[in-house]
Amino acid sequence: MDDDSTAPGDIDVVRSSLERVRRRSRHVVRHFYAHLFRHHPHLRPLFPAVMDDQYERLFTALVHVVDHLGHPGLPEHLRRLGRDHRKFGIVDEDYAAVGASLLTAIARYSPASWDERTETAWRRVYDEVATLMTAGAHRSITAQEPAFWEATVVSHRLHGDHTAVVRAAVRTPYPWRPGQYATVEHEDLPGVWRPYSLAGTVAGGEREHLLEFHVGRVPGGLLSGVLCDGTRPGQTLRLGAASGSALAPPPDATAVTLLAAGTGWAPVKSVLDELLRRRPTPRVRVDVVAKAGAHFYDGAHLDDLLRDHPWLSAYWWCQEHDDSRTRAAERLHAHLRERPDRPGEIVYLCGPAGFVEETAELLLARGLPPQSLIRDPQPPSGGRRSHVSHAESFLGPERVNWIDPDARLRPLRTPAFQPGSTGSMV
Repeated sequence: MDDDSTAPGDIDVVRSSLERVRRRSRHVVRHFYAHLFRHHPHLRPLFPAVMDDQYERLFTALVHVVDHLGHPGLPEHLRRLGRDHRKFGIVDEDYAAVGASLLTAIARYSPASWDERTETAWRRVYDEVATLMTAGAHRSITAQEPAFWEATVVSHRLHGDHTAVVRAAVRTPYPWRPGQYATVEHEDLPGVWRPYSLAGTVAGGEREHLLEFHVGRVPGGLLSGVLCDGTRPGQTLRLGAASGSALAPPPDATAVTLLAAGTGWAPVKSVLDELLRRRPTPRVRVDVVAKAGAHFYDGAHLDDLLRDHPWLSAYWWCQEHDDSRTRAAERLHAHLRERPDRPGEIVYLCGPAGFVEETAELLLARGLPPQSLIRDPQPPSGGRRSHVSHAESFLGPERVNWIDPDARLRPLRTPAFQPGSTGSMV
């Protein structure tokens, strides 16, 4: 094996090295960005003005890639990641700059264990990662795929104080499939990209399509706050390429249950619309969970579908009176335990991570075959750490909840590869 290839043992060396700095991840990423911007100041405008979220996202993405070194799904994921990084304006030469700053930062915070063997392993592993990412970018360019799509906001509705429904027109074709995500950037918040599920496509003018996004307010969230409170018709959004493979059930599905909580209704809505267009149409049941009745922000659309398709069944589950916040999901779970099985049923599940995890466990425990469950799994976390001292605990990074546009995977017979964040350079 030549010097440019990963040698046997490199993966173990890199994993051990990263584990040693995991407790000081906040310091590592701050040093990384300081080094990068000092030596390559032209890269600073590619990143958001406020970097706090970016610090967390970078290390989470780095941990995720290192944890999956050697996994057969990683190369294709890295090619997609390279494609997605085109929207940031990243070019081939930037990968060398990122690699140099990354190794400098890790070496800085592991001086006792950083040696020639560790540095060589990191260089070989990073070079292979960068090669795959640039290959993905080149493949995208060869296919004449835009680095991003521009969309103009045509309508904005804020329901209560919690959920915005945004429709935006794209004038060039935007390829996507029901169940997928798009990463979104707002003109008022340059450099901040977040993934949102596509709720559907609505016919617009002669040469445009309207894409619909559902945005739940995240306390302290940068982009969700702007999309909920500071968005108006005429403003411009940028969209990254659609990602994610939690697609609609296969064409031969005869019975489908769609389970949605919160803005998990957005991908479920797009999947439902596709199912209703099929001939023959499968038997479909919809269960929607919300904190309260007022949180069924798109109930009118579902009412219209029920009127036009009398055989469609839909049920709403919400908190009542002085119920606890989890009572609506508990009622749904009790119903699922008692409900008779439907032969050949496919279940599509989407919503907050805790709801998805608990509901999936319940369905699988009741005997639903894993291949019959299409779900939105918990995103991987960079928060796993060894024991830390009181001082390190105070100074160390907090766990970050991040959403991954590629993380929704159809369950596989072998452990599924969970792609990492597309919001950070690694």
